Amino acid sequence: MSSRIQWTIHIGVLVLISFTNAYSIIPAATKPKRIDNNLKDICESIKNKARHTQVFYSPDPNYFEDIKHYAISSTQYPACTVEPSTADDVAIIMKIVQENRVPFAVKGGGHSANPLFSSTIGVHIAMRRFSNVIVHADNQTVDVGPGLFWDDVYKALEPHNINVVGGRVSGVGVAGFTLGGGYSWKSNQFGLAIDNVIGYELVTPNGTIVDVTNNSYPDLFFGLKGGFNNFGIVTNFRLHAHPQTQVYGGLLVYIDEQRFDDVLKAVMDFRDNNKDPKAQALVSFTPQTGLVTFDVTLFYDAPRAPDDTFKKFINIPHMGTLKTRSFLSFVKVVPIYVTDGRRGRFHTVSVTNLTDRVFQELKNQTIYNAAKFDSKLDAFASFTAEPFLPTYFDKSQGGAYPHCPSTTPLLPIFLQFSWRLPADDDYFVNEIKLSADAILQAALYNGQNSNATKQIRYPNYALDSTTLSEMYGDNVARLQSIRKAWDTDSVMNRTGGFKF
Repeated sequence: MSSRIQWTIHIGVLVLISFTNAYSIIPAATKPKRIDNNLKDICESIKNKARHTQVFYSPDPNYFEDIKHYAISSTQYPACTVEPSTADDVAIIMKIVQENRVPFAVKGGGHSANPLFSSTIGVHIAMRRFSNVIVHADNQTVDVGPGLFWDDVYKALEPHNINVVGGRVSGVGVAGFTLGGGYSWKSNQFGLAIDNVIGYELVTPNGTIVDVTNNSYPDLFFGLKGGFNNFGIVTNFRLHAHPQTQVYGGLLVYIDEQRFDDVLKAVMDFRDNNKDPKAQALVSFTPQTGLVTFDVTLFYDAPRAPDDTFKKFINIPHMGTLKTRSFLSFVKVVPIYVTDGRRGRFHTVSVTNLTDRVFQELKNQTIYNAAKFDSKLDAFASFTAEPFLPTYFDKSQGGAYPHCPSTTPLLPIFLQFSWRLPADDDYFVNEIKLSADAILQAALYNGQNSNATKQIRYPNYALDSTTLSEMYGDNVARLQSIRKAWDTDSVMNRTGGFKF
């Protein structure tokens, strides 16, 4: 094991220890600079006019908490951060931003790995004060604030024995996840997060507050279901709720490379034979400096799983355990790497079938990158496959992200690369593209449609260079039309993200 890196096993999860204060390791040249007087005046205008908004400047600790991201490479240093707490204040801020034509950012949980998507050198709008979880009397609908992490939502819903279709990993924010699509542990049963949204409270680019449903504003409702921040700032999500018992599952970690083919056989058996929508697996190959692991997270949406559901995984020597637990407890054991002070990118490939060749290519990429990463300080990667049932698109309610029941369901493969040094940014961005292309070629070899409009990439995983047509296919023209109708002055083009 490399002397440059220290490892520990905690609750069966291999975790990279790098608890470094993100700000303390920032090179001096990239730390916050003196604020432009015009931007300072705009920040002060927000402070004076938006009565329920807090404004922070460097070096206030709240400033750094507001701009913190999952990957430090996604962080910029704005003139100020503003924390509104009402939709009315967001509307005031939007009008000030519009009038002054200032760059701005909107940040929920900060889990985007794409630089500039939720960061800015202008006015940074941090949504963390929108933190309410309101359970309606019928126990079938829930209002959720965009400033929350899914951990917070699950904790609040636990006493009510209900749940929503939300994030699978601890530390993922509500806003970006839901606005980008939302693959969940419950997607086999209920579809994506966007299929479970009843309505949005939205502050439009001109500062108008509207309640958006399929009945009130059908085009806007369509656009918000996968279209991110192109149409304004969401200040509340109203979601369908579903009954929730305890669940069964956990993380199994395999470190004996001689048994990886056995694990692959178990994965492919699960892919071919599981018909139970309550059962789900998340399969991750992880090359890191000096080590390769094969992680399988297994989930069953009931206190116990039928005996044979995960038997083949359990019979292979592993670390970790499967057990009955709360949904929140389960989410917290899903692999996540401590990333304070680390840089990173996500990317994705969509396949219509997780064939044997695709799985073999994931294994090949793992071994290939493990050898290459040995020369890079603290580098790691993760290749994750998600074998959903072929019927999960049947729950689709439409939206910007194409997932129509009449089309062949797509299975997103998630790639994550992380590293330490800014000088390595271009190297790793190129490497993640090469890995994604190799996986796609393996899928094409097995007959996947090579038409770009059919190779729809999941927006929440997509690298920032991904084109609109690669994510939204035939929906692009409609989305551009909706954007023009609701943002005539292109206000939302002054913030980051994929733009229509």
